[in-house]
Amino acid sequence: MLSHHELATLMLLGDAERRLETIDPDVLALRRYELVEIRQREPQGSMLQLTRQGRALLDRLRIGPAQ
Repeated sequence: MLSHHELATLMLLGDAERRLETIDPDVLALRRYELVEIRQREPQGSMLQLTRQGRALLDRLRIGPAQ
């Protein structure tokens, strides 16, 4: 189960890739659950991106339960 901090982080990442300045525990938890991935880009640093599972979870949260 995700904490409210992890859910908030997931929602922030839902709209666009984010540049990674620091790795906080919420990002590490989302990575462990395979909801986000950290992409290495040498000149710009690292970027956070939702995985397919992360996008699906976020879509379900926005739409609500299936009828």
